[in-house]
Amino acid sequence: MAVNPKKLRPYDEPPRKRFSLIPSAPDSAAGAFLVVSMLWLVVATGIGALGALLLAMPELLQLAFENQFPVVGTVKFEISAATVNSGFMNALVYGWLSNAAFATILFIVPRITGVRLKMEGTAWGAMWIWNLGVAGGMAAVYVPTFSGTGPLAEFPTAFDGLLLLGLLMVNGAFWLTLLASPQRLPYVSLWFFGLALLAFMGAYALGAAAQAGDWLINLDDTVVALVYAFVARLILIFWVIGVALGSLFYVVPRATFNALASGGMAFASWVLWAGLSGVSALGALVDPSVPYVVTSIGNTATILLLAPILLAVATLAMTISGRWSLTLGAGTLAFALLSMTFLLSTTVLEGIGALATVQAAVRGTEWATGPIILATLGAATFAHFALADHAAPRLLRRDWGDTILTDVQLWASFVGAAVAGLSLVAAGIVHGSLISDGAPPTGGSRSASR
Repeated sequence: MAVNPKKLRPYDEPPRKRFSLIPSAPDSAAGAFLVVSMLWLVVATGIGALGALLLAMPELLQLAFENQFPVVGTVKFEISAATVNSGFMNALVYGWLSNAAFATILFIVPRITGVRLKMEGTAWGAMWIWNLGVAGGMAAVYVPTFSGTGPLAEFPTAFDGLLLLGLLMVNGAFWLTLLASPQRLPYVSLWFFGLALLAFMGAYALGAAAQAGDWLINLDDTVVALVYAFVARLILIFWVIGVALGSLFYVVPRATFNALASGGMAFASWVLWAGLSGVSALGALVDPSVPYVVTSIGNTATILLLAPILLAVATLAMTISGRWSLTLGAGTLAFALLSMTFLLSTTVLEGIGALATVQAAVRGTEWATGPIILATLGAATFAHFALADHAAPRLLRRDWGDTILTDVQLWASFVGAAVAGLSLVAAGIVHGSLISDGAPPTGGSRSASR
């Protein structure tokens, strides 16, 4: 006998679906971070385009004014080439690359360990906390009264706290998932991710402590500047490059359907990278107050970083063996191959720049910014593009076919990153030669002037 649905008793009715403010479904946190990272990529690109325009025509946009407030006193607001470039680097590293890195880690870890991500809801909440901190810090960059003055250290202490909290929550999700895995020796990608997360949290905490100490007890300006330079180097080499390498070691075997060519070579690359990266940051301590031997050790480690990068790229290239035809399209493997190319070029340029003769010739010029652009917009960005191309169909549960837009994305991004980075390197060489010929040392890297 048919049942009249209108006469169902309340407890016979199917439960209603409830909306959760913090979803806990599998991959929800990874998907959220990936979507937000794409939004930050658009923001960073827009700010970067404005910054490039201001480099050519600095008089185009100069806006600065001050207001008097009862509690905080005089507050200055400024839009200039310096603040725009600072905003670009923060949006690029903390907005686009960090959100994409979190998405990469949270997507890959469950698939390698075979364990569902622990604290999925907490990781999803970390997305809100992290991006609230980044958005607030980005606004403060244009208020010099409250912002810091070091590279990647402009955010006020209150927003630093939000970023550290979000980073701690992601660390919790990662390490609890890893500890729940039955594997005794995790895959090499997890070694890169684990060290990258810990180093990022430690480096950011060090920078935040230096900024807070500067405001509270007025630390020596030279000491604070050296700490900022050291922290910025740590973040770039451990976090930006480290997550990119971990992502490539996962994506390339999956995209080629080949096993990793050599686990021993991959692990050796991690050991060398882990040992040399922190030491290489000593090369950023360029000041007469720092013993020459300390800076020399850092520069030597920077040159030697070519060894782990060569090992990693060689291992990945061997993994692609027999599947090189897949790189001819605009899919996952093509993005990964470009990332590997940028990794090599960035490391070579960093090594050349660490040579004493070259360093003396290009110090204070645009050279230093060139390898950073190649690392961030090139190596790391294309590694995350490769992961996004691989992960999107699995996150959206639908087929992801390559279209003309994928080709445009690949070539436009490649040309933009290569031209921007190499142009800055060339400008640094020209600028350095002019200075050596007696020209006044004006200009230089605007991003380093703050």
